[in-house]
Amino acid sequence: MRRRSAPFSARLFVVGGQSRKVGKTTLVVDLIRAFPKTRWAAVKITPYIEVGCPVVGPDCNCAASAHTYAIRQESERSGNSDRLNMVDTERYLAAGAERAFWVRTKEGQLKDALDPLDAMLQGAENVIIESDAIVGFWKPDLFLMVLDPSAADFKPSARVALRLVDIFVFRSPKEGSKAATRLPLFVNSRPAFLQRLGTPLPQDLVRLVRQRFRHTPHPN
Repeated sequence: MRRRSAPFSARLFVVGGQSRKVGKTTLVVDLIRAFPKTRWAAVKITPYIEVGCPVVGPDCNCAASAHTYAIRQESERSGNSDRLNMVDTERYLAAGAERAFWVRTKEGQLKDALDPLDAMLQGAENVIIESDAIVGFWKPDLFLMVLDPSAADFKPSARVALRLVDIFVFRSPKEGSKAATRLPLFVNSRPAFLQRLGTPLPQDLVRLVRQRFRHTPHPN
């Protein structure tokens, strides 16, 4: 599929990851916190829901072509973004995002949600999206991917997106890991930083992201 620039007039940052539970949301939260004066609109995309229907839920008997997506804007702003039972979009707002959205789609139906999502993001200055799949449709200004070389699980969508990554964030060291030997060689040619879960963003990573802000001025 041919990619295009995001239709809204905003910088677009994307955070992907090799698998579930690798720390994608944590990286989004860390980036929002690292730039507190930035007006963020944050989006979580779940491109394959397990309940069958993103609109009605598991009791819906809709056809594959019906109810293909749902978008919910988060309204809960109270609490601490480290509270374990917070949903990811609550964590975005607690970290400082101005708005947060959760996009859920049926498998292979993300395209249906893009125009409505674009309409919701109009007027945003900076958008950060947690998703691997979105880079197949929209070109981000910066694409970061979270990898854990000690974990064998690797989503097919993440492998497809690897060549598009600008910065890798590792959750464990590459050295001495059997799983790391399965990473493509070109991964070593991109900027990479080690940030174990629960530790601060590396300052060199913060500086690199700040440089990208300077080199991609807001179009408005």
